[in-house]
Amino acid sequence: ALFVINYFSHRFNDTIMPIAETKARKYVTEIINNSTDDIKFDNDLFVIEKSNDNEIKMITYNSFEATKLINDITERIEQEFYRLENHDNDGIDEIVVAEVPFGVLFGNKLIGNIGPKIKIKINIIGDALSELETEVKPYGINNALVEVRVNLDVTARVVVPFVSEEINVNNKIPISINIVNGKIPDAYISSYK
Repeated sequence: ALFVINYFSHRFNDTIMPIAETKARKYVTEIINNSTDDIKFDNDLFVIEKSNDNEIKMITYNSFEATKLINDITERIEQEFYRLENHDNDGIDEIVVAEVPFGVLFGNKLIGNIGPKIKIKINIIGDALSELETEVKPYGINNALVEVRVNLDVTARVVVPFVSEEINVNNKIPISINIVNGKIPDAYISSYK
């Protein structure tokens, strides 16, 4: 009996866990994307300070708007996970994300689609962690391309018979892309190669 349990434990780890991790990542990413696809904010996220000659001195966050935005996104995602765990699963905190035929364990294509279905479940561990991230790139001669995105981290436990494993799902949600105009130079010299 111990040999059979040990055998199936290794087969689950080698065959089912990669499938389970892929399905779980896809499921969590879809929830994050669906929860944040209609996020709107009224005011600008940045404050741009310019000198008298129209040169950019500093670009900073509007901290109130940024904090409000991050809180709104995090709350939406956590509410969706809570709803799925408690409403759709009758109060059970594990969410079934996929079912795989038992025949997959044997690695044979002829019997890969037969047998009872193995349920792949996940449960969300802790809260969604989010932070605001910016990237500034030169754009043209005198402009800057400023991109703001929310970096989200969600930790989930993937559960299949005999094995469970924690995975971390990281998703970057673009919020705003702005071109900030700087001072127009008097002359521009370019070399051709």
